[in-house]
Amino acid sequence: MSMSLGERAKGFLSRKLLERISRLAVSGDRQGMVSLFETIAALAPARYHRESFRQLAEMARKDDPFVGVFERVFSELCLNCRSKFIVNFLVHFMVLGRGIRDRKERELGIHLPNFFVVSPTMRCNLHCRGCYASDYSSSGELSFDRLDRLLSEAKELGMFFFTFSGGECFLRPDLLDLWGKHDDCYFQVYTNGTLIDDALADRLVELGNVSPMISVEGDREQTDARRGPGAYDKILSAFERLRSRGALFGFSATFTNASAPSLLDDGFIEGMIDAGCQVGWFFQYIPVGSSPELAYMASPEERLALHRKVEEWRKRYPLFLGDFWNDGPYVDGCMAGGQRYFHVIASGDVEPCVFCHFSVDNINGKSLREVLSSAFFKAIREAQPYDDDNLLRPCLIIDHPRVLREIVALTQARPTHPEAGGILCELAEGLDAYAERLKALYDPLWEEGARERYEKSLEKEDSPEAHHRYSRRRSGAGTAPSELPR
Repeated sequence: MSMSLGERAKGFLSRKLLERISRLAVSGDRQGMVSLFETIAALAPARYHRESFRQLAEMARKDDPFVGVFERVFSELCLNCRSKFIVNFLVHFMVLGRGIRDRKERELGIHLPNFFVVSPTMRCNLHCRGCYASDYSSSGELSFDRLDRLLSEAKELGMFFFTFSGGECFLRPDLLDLWGKHDDCYFQVYTNGTLIDDALADRLVELGNVSPMISVEGDREQTDARRGPGAYDKILSAFERLRSRGALFGFSATFTNASAPSLLDDGFIEGMIDAGCQVGWFFQYIPVGSSPELAYMASPEERLALHRKVEEWRKRYPLFLGDFWNDGPYVDGCMAGGQRYFHVIASGDVEPCVFCHFSVDNINGKSLREVLSSAFFKAIREAQPYDDDNLLRPCLIIDHPRVLREIVALTQARPTHPEAGGILCELAEGLDAYAERLKALYDPLWEEGARERYEKSLEKEDSPEAHHRYSRRRSGAGTAPSELPR
C-alpha cells in the first residue's frame, strides 16, 4: 500500500495546508492558480521552491505569458488529470520529495537524484532511423514485481517522479497496473503513440498520473521518413484521443540535420499547441544505437538556432518546452550519473544517462543506494566541471567526449550492448571536432549574459552542495578523471 500524502509529509506541513491543496486542485480560475502557488510556496521545505512558487504566483497576478501553460493545464485537463498533476507532480515530486531527499542525504551520506528513467522492455513495433535503443537485446525484460520494488525503494529515498521509456512501453499492458498501484507518483512515458487507441486513452485518463510524450520529427514528411509511412497520421490521432479526454500529454522531437528545418519553424510549435500538447521536449540526436551517424547530427550552428528559437517560443507560446542539451543552466549542467537522474534498462543494468550506454552495476544485484555510490557514477559527478563552467555545453557525450573516454577507461565500465563502444573509438575524432566547434559558438553566449542569469537563479538555492559545485566550476577545480580513486 502506498503512503498517503499525510504520512509522507509528516514534519513538513500541516493537515490544513494539505486540505487546501486538495480544494485548489479542483479550481480552474486565475485566482485559484495564484492561491495554489502561494500555498505550495508555504509548504515547501527548500528555499528554492518557496521563492520559485511565490514568483509564479506573482507572475499569475500580472498575467505573465510564462504562466500560460499552467492556465491551460487548469482549463484543459479533466478533473482527475489536473488533480494528479498538481498533487503528485507539483507537491509530491517537486516539493515534498526534495525535503525527503535532503534529509536522506544527511542520514546516508550520499547524493540522491530527484528522478530516474527506466526502460522495462526494449521491444518496439517500429524501426526508426538512428534509434538510440535499437541495439539493446530485446529478449529480457524487467518484471512487474521488480519494477514495483524499484519504485518502492525510490520513494523511500524521496523520488516520486519517473520517466518510462524503451522500447515501446505500451507493449507492456501490465505497466498500467504498476502506475495505478503507485498512485502517489507521477509518470512520464515516451512512446511512438501508435498503440494509443480509445481504450488505452480511457485508461490513462482514469489513472490521471501518466503523461505520454509522443515522438514526432516535425512535419508529416520528416516523421514518416524516420518512423515509417503513416506514422504522422497515427500520432495526430493519438493526440486527438488524449486531448478530447482531458489528458496531459506532449511531444518529443529528435533534432537532427534532417529534421532541423521543420522543427525550427514556428508552424511546428503552433501545430503542436493546436493538437493539444502542453509539453514539448527536444533531444539532440546522439550517434549511438542503430547505425550511428555523425552526419545525422544537427550541426553546432543548428543547435544554436534551436536554443534561440526555444527561448523565443517560451515568451510567445503557452507550452512548456525542454531543450536538451541547451537547457543546461536550468538543471545545473550535466544530470548524468545520478547527479539528477540515471537510466535502468530492461536487463537491469544501470547507465548514467539514456544515451551513455555503459554500466558497472545491475539493480538485480544491488540496491539503489549502492548503485548511486558506485565509482562510475561518482567519477561522473566529481569530474564536473568537465572543462569549464559553461553550462550551455553540459553533455558528457558530445560536448566533452574526451572526459567520457577517460572515465570509462578509469572505472572499467562495460558497454551495455555490442555497438556501444563505437562512440569511444570510431566516432571519437568526429565528436572532438563537433565539441570544438560548439565551444567556439557557445562560449561567447555564456560570457555575454547566460552565466549572469544562471548565477542569479542560484541565489534562491539553499543547498550547500549546489553552491560548492558551482564554485568548483568557476574556479576550474573539478577532479580530473585520472585523479579519481579506482
